[in-house]
Amino acid sequence: MTRLTVRGRRHDHAGARAYVLDRRITGHDSFRPADLLVEGSPSHRTLARVRVLTLDDLTLVCPLPDQPALTQEWEGVLVLPDTPRATDLPADLAASLAAVGITPDRIEEAQRRYLAGFVAEARPGPTRDARVAVAVSAVRRGLAD
Repeated sequence: MTRLTVRGRRHDHAGARAYVLDRRITGHDSFRPADLLVEGSPSHRTLARVRVLTLDDLTLVCPLPDQPALTQEWEGVLVLPDTPRATDLPADLAASLAAVGITPDRIEEAQRRYLAGFVAEARPGPTRDARVAVAVSAVRRGLAD
């Protein structure tokens, strides 16, 4: 587990609440659950499960359902998982790759995530079939280089 000291503030806008860190976190997977231990007096520390979202210029933490709200300004320790996030390929893409002798472990994780999203956002039918074909072709070209 990676432990990062963080500070943040609550930001309310148009009925939505976000908790913005004072600095953008880089070098860690985003959109993952983590633990946030908010400092306070020893009897008033708060532990909240949060989802970490790193965007272009900032990082947000969003408490998961049934977790305590954070105060207007806070500081604490964000505990991030060290294990890489695994990406499962859609079954049709995995089968098409296997048919040409490519196993998912030969594809870099970032590319697997991209390909999984690219294919999964299309409904079954001609568009999805075309996306699977394009993805397999791109992987084959990439591995041949």
